[in-house]
Amino acid sequence: MSEQQTLPLPLPPKKDYGSWVQQPQAENAASRLALWLVRGGMLWLSSEEVAGKSHLIKAVFQEHPQVHFLAVDIQGLSSVQQLKVWLQACEHHAYWVLDLPAGKLNSALGYAVFHLIERAKDMNKSLLISWRCAAAHMQPPELSSRLLMFDGVHMSAPQCDEDLQKVLQSVLKNMQWDMKDTVLPTLLQYVPRELSALLDAISRLDDYSKKHNKKMNGTLALKILGHHFD
Repeated sequence: MSEQQTLPLPLPPKKDYGSWVQQPQAENAASRLALWLVRGGMLWLSSEEVAGKSHLIKAVFQEHPQVHFLAVDIQGLSSVQQLKVWLQACEHHAYWVLDLPAGKLNSALGYAVFHLIERAKDMNKSLLISWRCAAAHMQPPELSSRLLMFDGVHMSAPQCDEDLQKVLQSVLKNMQWDMKDTVLPTLLQYVPRELSALLDAISRLDDYSKKHNKKMNGTLALKILGHHFD
């Protein structure tokens, strides 16, 4: 029997963030973000590895209309163009949130972020930047110096299996295809206990389910992932 193709339906995202926040590393960061909503100011949310920062800020701020999320353009805008797009979108909001891609930024984006910080200060706006980047790769120097003046919030990845399970169960609920209960134990047994590796594995399983129109189970998951983690 030939494989049935799935239709590329624009399914609405599920907002099931609760179990993500209910683990110690995320709870501490969530408390600081909630305080930022009251006090305002400049806040830098960082981590040394994948820790769920993007997921967390959506969970905390999704019901606050005064908070505006700034999108990072991937079409290669100049720093001036990117800054203009951001300011047009957020100038009437009191709180700005910028979730940057991990790692070194290209020059144009780096300077756009630097100038956004300056404009936020001039306009008396509250700005939160979420960014994971090694100190040696923080460019331009002007941006690095400004971030060091922010209030810092460091977020760690889940440290134990119980916390990892809470996070992964939340993520699995957001998949287009429901995965059977046997998938999570398989992931925790055969995939390195690192959040980045586990999230990558879930993404591959979800892609396979959609492509082949098959509901995922533990046996199939092990077959798909086995050659990656021998």
